[in-house]
Amino acid sequence: MTGEDVRITRKVQQLGSSTLAVTLPAEWAREHEVEKGDSVVVQRDESSGSLLVVPDRTLIDDAETTVDASGLDADALRRAVIAQYVLGRRLVHVTDDGPIAPGHRDAVLDAERGLMGVGVVEETAEAMTLRCSIAADDFELPTLLGRLDRTETTMRSEALAAFLDGDAERARAIEQRHAQVDKLFYLLLRVLFATYRNPDLNRAVGVDTGFPLIGYRSVAQDVVLMADAATDLAGLTGEPIPDGARERLRDLADAIDDAADAARNAVVEPSYSDVTRARAALDRARERTDAANDYLEAERPEPLLRLQRAVCALSGDARHVRDTLDVATRLTFRDGSGATPE
Repeated sequence: MTGEDVRITRKVQQLGSSTLAVTLPAEWAREHEVEKGDSVVVQRDESSGSLLVVPDRTLIDDAETTVDASGLDADALRRAVIAQYVLGRRLVHVTDDGPIAPGHRDAVLDAERGLMGVGVVEETAEAMTLRCSIAADDFELPTLLGRLDRTETTMRSEALAAFLDGDAERARAIEQRHAQVDKLFYLLLRVLFATYRNPDLNRAVGVDTGFPLIGYRSVAQDVVLMADAATDLAGLTGEPIPDGARERLRDLADAIDDAADAARNAVVEPSYSDVTRARAALDRARERTDAANDYLEAERPEPLLRLQRAVCALSGDARHVRDTLDVATRLTFRDGSGATPE
């Protein structure tokens, strides 16, 4: 179907006393090999009230694709391979006008290392083929989000410890761990995109189409941004931090830990009590951010600039948790778990 055919008007017809029906566009039916007697899945998108119609089977027509490396620099090629992974491709062929340049080959291998379940299965001077062995229904989204959560939480805790103790080796380990966060995030996006295109996967991945899918995408992005902040905090590591500032940073981090734990729990298992707990913890985080800033302004402890940046990184975490809490709140009340306080 062409871009001009995206919006098509159909008249509603009445069949029998209470059944309403609309016809499917013939070209769409041919493209998706839908014939008389076949089943289709009709899914309501609660965020817009629209209906999504897809064949009652997983389409594999686009499981294979080719990326033309000519005209792309190394970083653009790496991102193109990652994008095809997120789109759900099983096979990605990388070709060029001539022999693949060493920089392009390194970019493809770098993308391979950064993606879960991907390997180079064929390589010649002019082409490379990557294969992904992971299907969308191999993982449940709550499980993936839980892994992402635990990895980021560990990074945040280790980054603060490295910063407070001046432990440079520990700080370097934080930066290396970020690669695992990226792997999990791209895998989660792959599953999300496949489920959006085929709502029949909802049961397999454990999340409904519509706002829950959008919400999971938003929360996963919040977690990645917090992992970025942990890496930034680890990068500030220098001399050990004096006791007064150390105490205030730990108090702030504890409040953020409580808020993140409760908010993410409420996303996976909607709960009014977790939403309330997260909101209270965020209030504490705001108060402790103010207390830390007041202390730094009054006492001017050294290293002042690094301490100010550390407070800024942690307060940024609180903003991301608040965004996660917004998703959790909507999911909780949508689920009915928030109808009455527990």
